Order: sequence, then C-alpha cells, then structure tokens
Amino acid sequence: MGHSEAPAQRLSHLDGARTLFAVWIVCHHMAPREPTSCLDAMMVRVDVGVEFFILLSGFLTHHLHKDKDILASCGSFFAYFTRRIFRCLLATYVGMTLCALTQLLGGFEVCTPKTLSCFFLMKTWIDPTPNCPNMPSWFVVSLLPCWFLYPWLRLLLLKTTSARQCLCFCALAWLLAIGPQFSMLLWQQNWLSWNQLIYTWFWPPALVPDFVLGCCVAGMVHHNPPTAQVSWLGDFAMIVLLCACMLVPVPEPPADWAGPEQWRPGHYVAWEQLFARLSAPFLGVFLYCTYNGGSLMTRLLSHRTLVSLGRYTLEVYLLQMPLHDFFLWTRAPGAEGLWRGLPWTSEVFWFYLLLLLAACVFFVEILASDGISMLLILGPCSCPHLSILRHLRSAEPLNQRVKSLSAAWARGRGKPAEALRSHRDQDLARPYTTDPGTDPIAELVSKEMKTTGTQTTESSFARSQGKEEEEEPNRAWKRFSKSTDAKNPEQTQRIEALSAQTAKAPSRIAGDTPVPEPKGPQRTSSFAR
Repeated sequence: MGHSEAPAQRLSHLDGARTLFAVWIVCHHMAPREPTSCLDAMMVRVDVGVEFFILLSGFLTHHLHKDKDILASCGSFFAYFTRRIFRCLLATYVGMTLCALTQLLGGFEVCTPKTLSCFFLMKTWIDPTPNCPNMPSWFVVSLLPCWFLYPWLRLLLLKTTSARQCLCFCALAWLLAIGPQFSMLLWQQNWLSWNQLIYTWFWPPALVPDFVLGCCVAGMVHHNPPTAQVSWLGDFAMIVLLCACMLVPVPEPPADWAGPEQWRPGHYVAWEQLFARLSAPFLGVFLYCTYNGGSLMTRLLSHRTLVSLGRYTLEVYLLQMPLHDFFLWTRAPGAEGLWRGLPWTSEVFWFYLLLLLAACVFFVEILASDGISMLLILGPCSCPHLSILRHLRSAEPLNQRVKSLSAAWARGRGKPAEALRSHRDQDLARPYTTDPGTDPIAELVSKEMKTTGTQTTESSFARSQGKEEEEEPNRAWKRFSKSTDAKNPEQTQRIEALSAQTAKAPSRIAGDTPVPEPKGPQRTSSFAR
C-alpha cells in the first residue's frame, strides 16, 4: 500500500489513563454506596469509561496496524484476528468459569441454555441484557465484530488523503453512534425504555460506530500529527468532561423503570442514556491532542506506577466479578460463631481492590512466565516443587506463543523458526571425517593410522575472528606429525614417505564431495592431538 512498516510509537500516557478508567469502572460496580460523597454522580456515569475504552480500542488498533497488509492472505488475517482476541477470550472464559462455579456452589441453577449461550458468546446477540455469569463479558463480545471488520475499514481510511477527510468520517461515525437514540427520542417524544436502551448500548453492532470513531481519530493523527503545543486542548477537554460527570445532577428513575434494581439509582435514566455518546467528542479531542504529549495531564498519566498497572486493566475488568462473588461468602457470620462476618465497608472494598490488582498481576505474569523468577529467588533451592516453577519459567509465554505460531502459520512455514535454526545448526556441526575409498589420499591416511595405531576423532572447530577457513593439507600434516611419537624413527620415516607421496595429489582429503561453507561462526577443521 506504499506505507512502510515502522514501529508504532508507544503512548505511555494512554496506559496510565487505562488504569484510572478501569478503577473508575470497578468503583462503580463494587464501591459501597454509603456514606454518600461528592463522587456519587461520577460513579453513576461509568459509561463514559466504557466509551473511552471502545474509542481507545479503535484508536490503538489503527495506530498499530495501519501499515500492515492484513488482507494479503487468509493466513495474515487469521494471525491478526488471533492475536487480537486470544488474551481477551482467555480472561473472559476464566472469569465466566469462576463465576459459574461460585453460583453453582451457592445453590443457583447454572446448567441452563442461557449459560450455554453465554459460553458460546451468542447470548448478547440474541438478548443484550447483561446477565451472563460474568456480566462484564458483554463488552468483549461487542469488540469481536469491531476487530473482525477493521481490515476493511483500514482500506477505507488509507484511501483518505487528508486529515479533513478523516474528520468528516469522525463526524459521520459519531452520528451513526448517537443517531438511533436521538431518532427514537424524537419519534416517541420520551426517554428510552430499558428494552430500547439495551439494543442501543449492549447489543454488539451498536458499538461498531464508536470503534470506527476511534479508528478515524487515529487516521487524523496519521495524516496530520498534532504538535505538543496543542496538547493543552486535550487536557481542557478531559477536565470539562470530568467536571460535567461530577456536577450534572443525576435524574430520579421513573416508577415504571424496568432496569435492574441492584444497579445505582439513575443509571441509564433520562439524559443519562446519552451521556456516553455525548462524551465521545471530548474523548476524541483528548486522544488526538495528547498524542505527542507535552501537557500536564500526559505527564501525570505517564507516571511509572500508572503505566505499569495499565498492562492489567483487561484482567481487572474481567476478573472483578469472580473475586467479588468470593467476598460474598465472607459477609455473613458462620462457623458456629467463630466467624463474625465481613460486611462490605469502605475498608473492605479497598482491600478487595488491592487484592484484585494483585490477582490480575499474578494471572498475567504467570502466563508470561516472568513472575516465576521471584518465586525461585525466595524459595529454597532444595524444594522439590521448584522444578515445576523452573519449567514454567523456561517455557515460552502462552500469549506470545500463540502470537508466534499464528505469525508463522500466516507466513506459510512448515516448521517453527526455532526448529529450522536447530536443524541448520545440526547440519553445520556434522564432523568432517575421512571416507576411505572415495579419495586415494584418504585411503593412505586411513592405512597409515591403522599401521601406527593412531586413532582419529571427530573434527573440531575453532572460532577465529568471525572467518571460517579449511586448513591447508601441509599444515594438517604438520599437526599430524607432531601428534606422533617423535622417538620412534620407523614411524617418523613412514610419515615422511607418506608426505612425499601426497605432495602431488589433490589438496582435499575429505573426499570428492565439496564441503559446504557453513554460515555463522567460522570453524577450522584439525586433527585432534
């Protein structure tokens, strides 16, 4: 397509923003509602965080893949799609399995068609109500069609010639996202009902325009990268949005509201139904203007702690529900009065949040085999269980293994790259041995060795200054003569006679077959002493 595959710029401040938005979402779901605080209105408007993540997914997908020809072959498309969904589906199924297990132990009916359709990721398409065993999994299901359609969207964005055209696509995508809600509001002259809302927000096709909006913002960056001088506009847009989330009053739910009773009051009621889509332009300005950093907010978001925790936000989002279900078992007193119970207070919530972060770090780092080294250092060397840990540490990371295999399959290789290199090294390390019967000189050498009782070994290789040369026959004969017993005159005479006979013979003593010149470190064949 005429684009060079240069490495994409690392946007560390977006990792920090992911951390804060993920904590916002967890606080909305799990934070105690008593006592009240000035952040209660912000806790209701958690869909602003969801909108940020869907825009960020589109932005980073185009930022990382705009120069890659994904549709070059079926293999390249398969490799791209596998790398996008593997980690998400792994955390999704782990969280869903744990939630189903806790519900089963709690006496709830789990073996139902609804649960089966959730595990096959089909329930959200048929009934968008977010009531699967792991409720946050609806967001991953909504991202799947976005990632599937992106290769064709990429072709459309690459045909744009200016940032102005991408800006027009941004406006069109935003109108497609908010258009169905506005149309129904104007048609019925009333706010949306719960059944209407779930098809404009939780239904997977409903979030495709939001994803496209994020891709178009990345296209604007590609055509006209912003300078550091305009980064303050991104800070201003984010500050205005956060102030609106805290200061705009939350509406009271109507008497006939059919939404879930356990959710926060006012969530998805009246103008809250449009709050997420109305925040999309502010989030888009933030993503575009802070691309090159330079502002106060980007420096704060680029803090090492926030950036490091940004690696685990996916697992934090998908594993928050299983851990919360575990805490439900600890609330009531039991064990004949030995356990006094653990009510859900602010202190318990912060402990839950720290435990959730630790569990997600453990989950990710065990799969990446990086956290095993700390266990090896702390554990005693004589512990028999450490052999398993060492095996896990030496293994290739699971997520990276899937990426490597999918990339190798896309390139059409019959063997993995490591197997090919190992096979090549074995061929190069094969010793050069004399083969009597193929060359007269080799036959003479073999006969002389049998007469004198001298044994040959496999040819050794010596590395010298990165060059590889085969020793000349005269130097080889000198090394061979030094290896014999100089005190035996008869043996010395036979060696001298043999040297005179071979002086007029061909120089190669290893046979008629030419020895291939190996690639890599240079080696020199010699007779062992």
